Amino acid sequence: MPDHARSDRRRLTRALGCAAAGAAGAAYLPAVVSLGQWLPVTSAAGVCRWRGSAARPEIGITFDDGPHPEATPAVLDRLDQLGIRATFFPLASMAERHPELVAEVVRRGHVVGTHGYRHGHHLLHGPGWVRRDLDAAGRVMADLGLAPRWYRPAYGQVTAATLAVARSRGWETVLWSAWGREWATADPAAVARRIVKRLAPGAVVLLHDSDRFGPPGMWRTALAALERVGDAMGGRSLAGVTLDELAR
Repeated sequence: MPDHARSDRRRLTRALGCAAAGAAGAAYLPAVVSLGQWLPVTSAAGVCRWRGSAARPEIGITFDDGPHPEATPAVLDRLDQLGIRATFFPLASMAERHPELVAEVVRRGHVVGTHGYRHGHHLLHGPGWVRRDLDAAGRVMADLGLAPRWYRPAYGQVTAATLAVARSRGWETVLWSAWGREWATADPAAVARRIVKRLAPGAVVLLHDSDRFGPPGMWRTALAALERVGDAMGGRSLAGVTLDELAR
């Protein structure tokens, strides 16, 4: 195949993005939306989303990996102080242990999605594992009286199986357009800077209300960075809303 034809084919493959979910036989193939902001694509028929509309001065702040008995209440208090509504992606295995925290998230006016049951790498597992993980998460959320609209896979890893199984449950996969990477540094200012430089209408921000999969105390870094992000939002007249609101 000529070089230019190979180049055209690669561009076409990247452009297809989330639409690969419906391709027969593609269940094991990673989609190009792996790892969130690195390879962003636009939403495809409600299958996958990484940001909202730029037409309104709103952003969606999201939290992964909770609930955590110390971190989640502290994050909720800080959000109240900042006047921000957010979206939480709890691990169902943790939600089973702390159902009262999930209920408190809802009571405070935030939206609860799901982060699956385990925190496994989708790129290392086949469709059967993905289906079992999402089925387990769905059962837990139903037991808690919740029917999530939003699903975020662990590590932002998306395969065609991820998208297909999530959609079969009525869940829309959502990634992010800005993240703090608070596991990489204990400096809240550095975390905030990473987010603020990508802070624009429609942005979806990733932070964590747990340190289960990062260095001890990582959530404290996220919490401190959140106040700086809130200041930047105020300076840019950006409101913090839930993903339900961001997607309307």
